[in-house]
Amino acid sequence: MNIDRSSLLAFALATGVATFGCSHTSTPPPSQDNSPDSGGSQGSSSGGTTDGGAARGATDGAAAGSGTDGAAAAGSGTDGAAAGSGTDGAAAGSGTDGAAAGSGTDGAAAGDATNMGGAADGGGAEEEASGGGPSGPPPPASACSQTAIWGTGTELAISAPSDNNLGAITPDELTIAWTIGTGSSAVIAYADRAAETDAFGEPQTLSASSFADDRVAVSADGLRLVVVNADRQGFSEMTRTARTGTGSTFGAASVGSYSNYAGTLATTTEAFGDPVLSADDEAFYYSIYGRPGQTSTIARATRLTATDAWPVGALLPATPVLAEEQEEVTLRRRPTAISSDEQTLFYWDEVSGTERATWLDTSTGVFTVFVDLGARQWANPNLACTRLYYSEEPAGPASSDGAATLDLFVASD
Repeated sequence: MNIDRSSLLAFALATGVATFGCSHTSTPPPSQDNSPDSGGSQGSSSGGTTDGGAARGATDGAAAGSGTDGAAAAGSGTDGAAAGSGTDGAAAGSGTDGAAAGSGTDGAAAGDATNMGGAADGGGAEEEASGGGPSGPPPPASACSQTAIWGTGTELAISAPSDNNLGAITPDELTIAWTIGTGSSAVIAYADRAAETDAFGEPQTLSASSFADDRVAVSADGLRLVVVNADRQGFSEMTRTARTGTGSTFGAASVGSYSNYAGTLATTTEAFGDPVLSADDEAFYYSIYGRPGQTSTIARATRLTATDAWPVGALLPATPVLAEEQEEVTLRRRPTAISSDEQTLFYWDEVSGTERATWLDTSTGVFTVFVDLGARQWANPNLACTRLYYSEEPAGPASSDGAATLDLFVASD
């Protein structure tokens, strides 16, 4: 059964660290009760009775044994069997279709389950029946490893003498966008290359004076830049038709796909910020902040195709990992990137003053475990999450450009 990543994440959200660093976990959600409830192992019922008996050899309507149609508890029952090595509808044992425990396959939730499987220790045939678990396949391994060891970063030659605040890099590592400087003198810079092993070409710049002093996002194809409007009440985008040659220069900003955000904030004290685009261009992460009493500030919007206008998103659950510090409401968690599979969210934690990554618990749709990335500010991974781009003050008295300011770096796992 094939379930794509978007469907999996949608399901997860609806139902609800150098190594990367020291692992931390917020309070986990209540675990499901998979303890045995009715039905038992071989001999747990008794005897070898028939007609309504509870042990091996029982037949129609029997509760255990090697019964067939309607068998309910254990043994090698088939249709409707609840345990043993039953098949259709079996709830435990080595059943297949619909099996909930044992070594079942389709629909199995425990044991050596495969398709639609769950926990792997539900026991085999003639062991006690499990209470089962949620249906659905186990989630694939995250693209980003929680135990990744990032090497010493290499400074990118495109870094300017002023602060270089990374905005984003495309998953294929061919286009990078960032802001240089701050305030009215800030500019948006971008650079392209033909291959990930090449040096980036000469950076091109755009004035950022008409936009908010915030990071810039770039689409996976490198053809769109997303900025925060000067009043922080919405977003705008700039587009181009090619990465190289004619058409490689970005045009003027327009509201474009973000028309639905205009006028949606209740007051002018509320603001948008921190735009982040997913690798498939079907999810948009951003911040909403400045709302009194608000504990969650990171939102996510989704769309069906890359040509659709972005709908206004929903705030992610306010877990201890992502919640705003209520005693210091100006300190928040600012999204910087999302992994290609949307299972790892990178963010700058203004509370701790460090970059962090947090992993999605796909059973609850909540980001729980997180790891520290230290001073690697505005971190962005590549498609496979084997390289990490970020901004950091260089080691030593000054960087290669002669200034002790934030420069652009890349590190490998």
